[in-house]
Amino acid sequence: MNFFKKTTYFLLFFFFASPVFAADVSFVSEKLSFDKNQDFLVSVFLNTEGEALNAFEGKLIFPSDLLEEKEIRDGNSLVNFWVERPALKQSGIIAFSGITPGGFVGAKGMLFSTVFHTKRSGEGGLQLKDLRFLRNNGTGTEAVAKGNKFSFLISEKNAPAGAEIEPVKDGDLPEYFTPVISTDPNTFDGKYFLSFATQDKGSGIDHYEVREEGSSVFSAAESPYLLKNQRLDAKIFVRAVDKAGNARIAEVSAQNISRTKQAVLLGIAVLLAFIFYISRKKNEKKMS
Repeated sequence: MNFFKKTTYFLLFFFFASPVFAADVSFVSEKLSFDKNQDFLVSVFLNTEGEALNAFEGKLIFPSDLLEEKEIRDGNSLVNFWVERPALKQSGIIAFSGITPGGFVGAKGMLFSTVFHTKRSGEGGLQLKDLRFLRNNGTGTEAVAKGNKFSFLISEKNAPAGAEIEPVKDGDLPEYFTPVISTDPNTFDGKYFLSFATQDKGSGIDHYEVREEGSSVFSAAESPYLLKNQRLDAKIFVRAVDKAGNARIAEVSAQNISRTKQAVLLGIAVLLAFIFYISRKKNEKKMS
């Protein structure tokens, strides 16, 4: 290839090639060195570099011989709905996956924070792997994601008493939410199930509980939840509990009414109509 052709190809690439976009993910902590038996907080932040992203997935890898995961906080996360809430899936691996309808764009959006406890002295690092972010462009094209490493040092010195991380103060209930009844041939063999999700910007959602009418007990549940009552003729209650113990209950009305309830309601309607009829006749006699 002669010089002229090489130059032409270079100019075409320079002017018409799409710019490379990379979302930048980094760790933020107050310190880089710690004592033994000390708790410290580290947060995972996202810089979208001006692009709007609406889906987030990845893994936080940490040395389990040096650190112990004590708590994961997602109360102020940019993620609106967790598909897989950040959690310890196996030794040294915290996995997460979530979406933000409408997308998020910003230079410092927090994904989640983790409280670690140092176990022994040594050098180590946190890193992010299997990052996968999608653009909010209608087609869900994947964005290039760059994860930075967080290096730390743990000394031989034991941490002083009272050096624990303060708990999150949260007196607010989780946000309002509306559970939805659905059916899909590829989910629970086409049976009716319940979907639900909400947010808590204080301490974060801890868990959900479901009670179907006829039972007096709330049971721990995850979305999607297979309904025991497939007739859909009774109320359903979903309780969202945050990590501070605050709870909000959402109620789902019965979709169908059983024949027994229909008969009772009809009987009440007939009785009310009869009472109204007798009362009206008495008034007419008084007026005549």
